[in-house]
Amino acid sequence: MSKTKKPGQSGSIIVSILIVTLFLTTVVLAVIILANATLTRAKSRVFLLQAQYTAESGADAAIAQLNNVSDSYAGSGGQVTVLLANRYRATFSTTVVTGSTSKERVITSVGRVFVPAAATNANYTRTIEVVAQRSSTTASSSMLSRNIIDIASGVKNIWAIDIYANGFINMNKNTTNLIAENITVAGRNAGASNCSIGGAGNLLKPTSFSHLGQTKTNIMTAYNNCISPPGNTTNANFGVTANQTVSTIASTYIPFTQYMDNSYISGNCSDWTGGGNHNIPSTNNTKKTQYPDSSSGVSSSCGSSGNLSLSGTFNIQDHVHLRANLCSTSACDPTFNNPTSSIKFVFIEGTINFESLQTSPGSGPIVLVTYGADPNSHGSACPSTDGDSLYLGQHGNTKTIAPAIYLLAKNGLCVDQTKFDNNNPSIGGLSGKNLYVASSPGNPFDLKLDPNFPVSQIPIDLAWRAVRYRRL
Repeated sequence: MSKTKKPGQSGSIIVSILIVTLFLTTVVLAVIILANATLTRAKSRVFLLQAQYTAESGADAAIAQLNNVSDSYAGSGGQVTVLLANRYRATFSTTVVTGSTSKERVITSVGRVFVPAAATNANYTRTIEVVAQRSSTTASSSMLSRNIIDIASGVKNIWAIDIYANGFINMNKNTTNLIAENITVAGRNAGASNCSIGGAGNLLKPTSFSHLGQTKTNIMTAYNNCISPPGNTTNANFGVTANQTVSTIASTYIPFTQYMDNSYISGNCSDWTGGGNHNIPSTNNTKKTQYPDSSSGVSSSCGSSGNLSLSGTFNIQDHVHLRANLCSTSACDPTFNNPTSSIKFVFIEGTINFESLQTSPGSGPIVLVTYGADPNSHGSACPSTDGDSLYLGQHGNTKTIAPAIYLLAKNGLCVDQTKFDNNNPSIGGLSGKNLYVASSPGNPFDLKLDPNFPVSQIPIDLAWRAVRYRRL
């Protein structure tokens, strides 16, 4: 028996199929749209991240320029391409300005991504600000060389606290005694059995130590300690660590801008001329010590064609930048005095040629820094320094008694037949590319480096480092 269709049942399955199809189509389209939006957002985030990385690359490049090219680096001067692909291009541009002090730089770096690569306007941009400051992670030593320390045969005794050499130490006579609390040598004399410390001299332990609790002289060498005893063996007087990896000092360079900013006023060189008592500066403005201006190199307008002959006593009342050679025509024997207890830096763009050197009793600490190249005017007297950017000789029976002065040469430092006071510290400290020490061979004029000089306030390995970061 057949069933009879009820009215309204015709085509109902088709309607259901259409509704389901429409629903499924809507869902699929929604998924496609969502997926496309997600992909677009992901691509945008990747490109924005690339823009940020590019901006950070620009800041890193600016810090590298400050460290390796010039403190006055002002920025990229335009866009620098970092990445170039078929689909996109990434660039950065940087500006560098002085911060709140002369030792601070504010770097603004903009990273841009262009899609496609040929686009003229950036699609994605990130801007960051990095504050960099010039600082040091280490401090100097009482005797420091970026290469070698060569001690001549006429030297009887050298007393120091800490001694450091990037290259090696050589003592030329068996009656020479090197007396120190800590000796660190990072290199070797390749022609002398790979000796970090070698020659015919002796290593002695001091009778007392300035470092609390220390009872032995510490010796650390990258290669062999060829002075025996102790050689490479620890004993009752020496703690020896030989054939170790020893870090080197990259730079002892101190730019005058580390301590002198734009508040220092340019003056002239007349304060340094003539005899008698000199106040540096002679005016009431303690910051008028930048002669004759803030540029670098020796200036012919300073002194006689860039040379100053010093006579008398010089009271250093503030940090000094001087664009001249000191005593290059004829050696001088000046006296220096720091009337305060705060360390003062005297930056000399040229060279120094002293017959002898004195500091006034009670003087505060002074650091004399030379930037000049080695003139090699005392080549035969200074065989190991490749010249004499800073030279200290002898003047009759006048002894060098300058415990308040630390001598720091960017290049060679030569102490030639100098007479020192056996009973008192002679110099605050010595630092240079190469050190050659030859005291007078007569009645021993022993070199005693003042254990109380604040060498910890003399920076080494100064570099610009990022200290603050923010995204703008």
